[in-house]
Order: sequence, then C-alpha cells, then structure tokens
Amino acid sequence: MRLKLSVVFMVLLGSFFAVQAQKIGDITFNKLPQDFQLVPRELTNLAAVPVSGAVTNPAVTGVSIRILRNGALFAYAKPALSASKFSSSFSIRAELAEYDVEVYAFKGVDSSLVVRRKSVVAGDVYYVSGQSNAWIGPIDDLVYQGPWVRSFGLVQANDNYGPYVLADTLWSLPVGKARIGPWAAEIAKQLFESEKIPMAFINSAAGGSYIDFHLILSGNTTPPITGGDIMYYKALKSGTIAKVRGIIFRQGEGEVAYEAGTPNLWTTKFLAIKDKWKKYFPSVERIFLPQLNIYEFRYDRAAVIREDQRRLHAQDPLVKGYATVGTLGFDRIHYTNPGYRSSGQELARIMLKELYGRPLSPQVYSPNIQRAYFNSKSERNKVYLEFEEGQEMVATLDTAVLDEAGVLQKRTLAQNFFYDELNAKSMGPFITKIEVEGRKVILTFNVQYDRNVISYLPDYHRDFDAKTKIFPFAGPFLKNKMGMRAFGFSGFPIVYKDGQFIEYGLFPNPAKDQVTLQWSNFVDGVLDVYSMSGLKIYSQVIEGVKSAQFPVSSWARGNYFVQFTGLDGSKVTKRLALN
Repeated sequence: MRLKLSVVFMVLLGSFFAVQAQKIGDITFNKLPQDFQLVPRELTNLAAVPVSGAVTNPAVTGVSIRILRNGALFAYAKPALSASKFSSSFSIRAELAEYDVEVYAFKGVDSSLVVRRKSVVAGDVYYVSGQSNAWIGPIDDLVYQGPWVRSFGLVQANDNYGPYVLADTLWSLPVGKARIGPWAAEIAKQLFESEKIPMAFINSAAGGSYIDFHLILSGNTTPPITGGDIMYYKALKSGTIAKVRGIIFRQGEGEVAYEAGTPNLWTTKFLAIKDKWKKYFPSVERIFLPQLNIYEFRYDRAAVIREDQRRLHAQDPLVKGYATVGTLGFDRIHYTNPGYRSSGQELARIMLKELYGRPLSPQVYSPNIQRAYFNSKSERNKVYLEFEEGQEMVATLDTAVLDEAGVLQKRTLAQNFFYDELNAKSMGPFITKIEVEGRKVILTFNVQYDRNVISYLPDYHRDFDAKTKIFPFAGPFLKNKMGMRAFGFSGFPIVYKDGQFIEYGLFPNPAKDQVTLQWSNFVDGVLDVYSMSGLKIYSQVIEGVKSAQFPVSSWARGNYFVQFTGLDGSKVTKRLALN
C-alpha cells in the first residue's frame, strides 16, 4: 500500500538543505534540494525535504510547490507569503522511487516554473575512506552506476589527496569524476537490492595515503582542506553528517610497506582516528575495517598490524572486519574488478547482518580464533584451534600458482602456521596432519610442541623474489563453508584443556527465570544442579564456552546446589536461591 505523502507547513529554524542565498528567477532560496540529492531517512522511514525562500519581485503574488513521484503528481502546496517569505516541508519515503520538486511563481492567476530539482531520494548514508583499494578500479559494465546509489563531490586532484575544491558540493550519480569505485559500488548495490532503499556512498579515499593523512581531522572548513577534513567537509556540505550509519575504512597497505625495524604505530593512530570519528560523526553505528592482505614488502611488524585489526573486530563492538586474503584477482596490491565485486559482496553481507538485522548465517563472518589448546600436558603433539560457534571450517591443504615466468609455485597450508609472535618462523616442517572437525582445526606434529603460542599467515610474502619468483600470495587458507577466509592471528596463547581455571560467577542470585554462569576463560566439563536433598535435577555438558545459561522459571522456590566439574575432575559448587 502506497504511503501518502504528508505536507507540513512550518518555519524551519535549521535544515540539511540550507544554501547560501541562491537567487533563481524571482525567488531567493535558502532551502532547496539539489538534483540527485539523497536525504537521510529517519526511523520512520521518512525524510523531510524543506523548501523555503523569499520573493524578490513585488509582482509575484504567490508561490506553489509540486512534488512528483516517478514523474506523477504526488503532493501540492501553496504556502502563504509572509513579508515576501515562504516555507514548506515535505516528507518523502525511503523507497526505490525518485522525487522531483517544482517551484512556481504566481503573478495573479498566471504561474511560471521557477526551478525544478530532479531525482531526489531518501535512504541511508555511508562514508568510505582509506587507500586506493577503497576506490580504485576500472569502471566496467558490471560496476553499478544507476539511480539507487548516490555520490557527493568529485574525485580530487593528486589521486584524491586534494586540497579539496570548496565549490565542489554537488550530488551526483556515481559516474565519471563522481565515481566511488567498483568495491564501494558493489557494496552499495548489494545493500539497496536487499533493503529496497537508495544508498549514498561518499568516498574520500586517497591512493597510497598513510593513516597520518586521515588523522588530519579537526572540523576545518577553510582552505586548504585536506586529510580527514575532506570527509568532514563533504559530510557537512552534503547534509548527511548527523545521519551517517557507518564508516568503511580500508587502509594500512602503506604502513606494511615500511622498512624492517620501523615501529608499529598504526594501531595507536587508528584508535585516535576512531575517537575523532566518534566526535565528529556521532551517529555512526559501525566502523568496517577489512584485515590487510599478505604483501611482498619485507616489514617485520606487518602481522602485528593484522593481529590488531583482528582484535579490534573481536573486542570493539563498534568495529567489524573481515579477512581480505584469498580475494579473487589479487595482483600483489590491487584486485581485478571481479575481485572487488566479490569482496564488496562479502562486506555487504556483514553489513546486512550487523545494521539491518538480516538473519544470515554466522558464516558471513571470517572465522576468528577463539581458543587454542592441548588436550593435556602429556599430549603436546596436537594443537586444537577452535573458532566461533556456527563456523564450519574447511582446510585447503595445498595450492599451486604460476609465477610471471610460467614456473609452477607450490605452497602448503602447514607453511602458514608459525611458532613465534611475528609470524616469521614456520611450523611447516613439523606439521604432519591438518584435520577439521566442525569449528575446530587440529594440527598434528612430528614432535612435542614446546611453545605456548601459535600464529597464522606470514608476516609478508616470503616466497616472493623480485628476480626469480614474482607472484601474489596465494595461500592456501583456512576458510568456512561459505568461503570466508579466517582472520590471520599472531601470538595466540595455547592452554591446556585439562588444566582450566574453572571458578565461575553465578548470577542473578537469587534468581527467578534464568541463571548464567560466567568463566574467565573457555572451559569444558559438566554442569549439574542438585536439590538440597542431593537429587540431581539438571545436567548440561559444557564445551568450549565462557558462559552458560539454564532456565529455572518452572522450578520450585528454595535453595539448590550448582556444581561444575572440569575435565580433570576438579569441582566448584555454589548455592543458588530461587524466589
């Protein structure tokens, strides 16, 4: 059922549509939408489009405004003139429909068109930033450039470094110099096809930019505008700054190209820029941060940056990432358009689950290691790697690619595991078997493993040689059944499954409906609940979790004993009261 357009007449004290006095014909407008503008929607799925101004010709006796939806008349208003001024606001719906705004001036009974603004839409807004992978790529026939994705501002000089041209404040379709790149275009396409609303992707990425460039963010709106202030200026002038839903930041290739021995400051700087984003763009619900690929640059802290990106995904509820290793069409730094498209589809699925609540499989996420353990102190020739619940792991054991000289280069998955914290010392010679059991990957060694950490994916592409072996890093990789590659990790601690710390918190206590047990580490064992007379009334097997719940709403009021038994037979018992 079509939602009727509501027309509201009001004096607008402030608006996204405020413009510098713009004289068109006999009217000076201070609020007027642009051609191709996307107006951020409210929670009601509506967006307000104000139109206001002042009549400059005394012969003009009235003003009327027509709203067209997909070319058909949808709403009409004739606001009263007060001291030659008028003001109206229209609500348009976020949908795959285009609205035109026409303003007419009356001289007596005769009217004439003053201005027509076309293709105004309502929808959601995202900002994209980072290095060249965030916007580079040829525009082929499959890169979406249609009406349901909007762009703001043009690609700037110096590979988008700027300084920004202050007069560049126009909305556009994502075409020509307003392109947003094949990766961002594919993300936007997937979102609007799923949600049936237009999307604005405002891209401020700059090729080869270090994170220091993006840290130049102070809310500056006077020339020269550069760095992160470019994104701020575009956010302000587009009228979307208060409604942006997410920031997509694909960056770090520059930092992993540093010389060996250079300190890793990327993470500290990212945390600083994240704080700035929270200050200047407080409506942001998620920051999407892809984990870096494996490059040939011989930087010995590259794996540490990837580990920090993984931890941000795991520990910061504002940040979500995914692994870019194994993306199609990798050419050692950039990707083919099919690669950008597949990568965009992967991120779009995560965004649909995170921001739109789509009931997608947990396998839309890259598998992220949860714990690594030996079964016991006497069995150190096997390490168990456990990923999130819902992940179904797949291990590709070997791969082969042709280098630029046509020579076949072979690699094994075993080579991609390391016994140091910098991902430099391979376990390859010591691994005899790699098996998969659901969400677990099991490594078997030909010796007793004497280290207490494990790492995955090399610091850099160590098989690459600029003279004899030129080829991109090709894995092989750990994946899930959806094809999402696992996050690389560094220095992940290995524990004993039979030596777990099993002390737990029990809450709420007293309880009424449900009881939660919380451990400080992953545990395995059996949870039992006994009545005061010693009768077992509940039992649950616990495997590889930090918390567990059980229902008590149907139990009789009174006291009970909750007992957890670890794998080594040790027990922790606590009293539980029900009221």
